[in-house]
Amino acid sequence: MLGNVNPTEFDLRFSLFGIPVRVHPLFWAVSAFMGWNANDPKMTLIWIACVFVSILIHELGHAVMAKHFGWPPEIMLYHFGGLATFQPYSGMTTQRSIIVSAAGPLAGFGLLGAVMFFKYISIRFGFWNNLGQQGAVYVGTTFHYLYFINLYWGLINLAPVLPLDGGHICEDICKAVKRYRGDVLAIQISMVAAGALAFYFFKEQYRFAGIMFALFAFFNFQAYQQRNNPW
Repeated sequence: MLGNVNPTEFDLRFSLFGIPVRVHPLFWAVSAFMGWNANDPKMTLIWIACVFVSILIHELGHAVMAKHFGWPPEIMLYHFGGLATFQPYSGMTTQRSIIVSAAGPLAGFGLLGAVMFFKYISIRFGFWNNLGQQGAVYVGTTFHYLYFINLYWGLINLAPVLPLDGGHICEDICKAVKRYRGDVLAIQISMVAAGALAFYFFKEQYRFAGIMFALFAFFNFQAYQQRNNPW
């Protein structure tokens, strides 16, 4: 729905567990914009690092599960976050599709659990006692960012809004329950949910999230029109 982003000479490329990963420059730019701290650039760098690790782990969840089913995946991080792509040559079922979609958020929640456990252990055994006040602030901020991203972004990602994971899960369920035009029902649900969330986030002064869900509502409206007016 959000389209692909063409490769550039500035892309960061590497491989994890045999899975190709490409990071578009816009990923760094948007991450920096979201977490910009003019008073302390180190805070911005910490935010970017936390976003990078969190979204990469999320997409690895999708990709590893797709690879498990025999569908070679690729990962791209770009301005709207991340995207794990794969071609299900055979064996695609509703159950497998839901499992792949759910694997991303579950990986993020797993990272959250690991971070919280490490935080508990590190505080209990005083790992950061010798860092000094400023160092302790940076460590605490890192834990806070990882908690915020993997919990709240993970929960939002489960909303029944396309192209989020919750939207794809909702679409799979709608197609299974309503074989004729189940995809249209999923888009209708997505439009309403995206519009409601956009309204909520604007009301609460979360402008970036409000803009994002307003765009999702618009994209889904366009998709709905195309389904009903194919010509």
